[in-house]
Amino acid sequence: MSIASIKKIKKLFSDLQKARREIVLPLITLTVAPYFGFIGVIAFNPNLFSKLVGSGSLSIGIILGFILILHIFLVTLTYSYLANKKLEPIIRKLIKTQSM
Repeated sequence: MSIASIKKIKKLFSDLQKARREIVLPLITLTVAPYFGFIGVIAFNPNLFSKLVGSGSLSIGIILGFILILHIFLVTLTYSYLANKKLEPIIRKLIKTQSM
């Protein structure tokens, strides 16, 4: 393997790390902040989530818990889409360069 190939691999790997960081950090924030907010309300004001919605038997906590699960599912779909769009091309280039 030539020095030029090694430099190209290092550059591609650096680009991959940067692209991954740009995707992961915002998505981690979008996942962790609502989760800890939900847990914080449970810990410090549990009565808020125990209130019933309308005349039914569903509480605010159950509804918000379901919304939180749906939110995290959407964040996961977003990560999958962005990883396929931005990270995979860099990974393919890296593999192609490494196999030369």
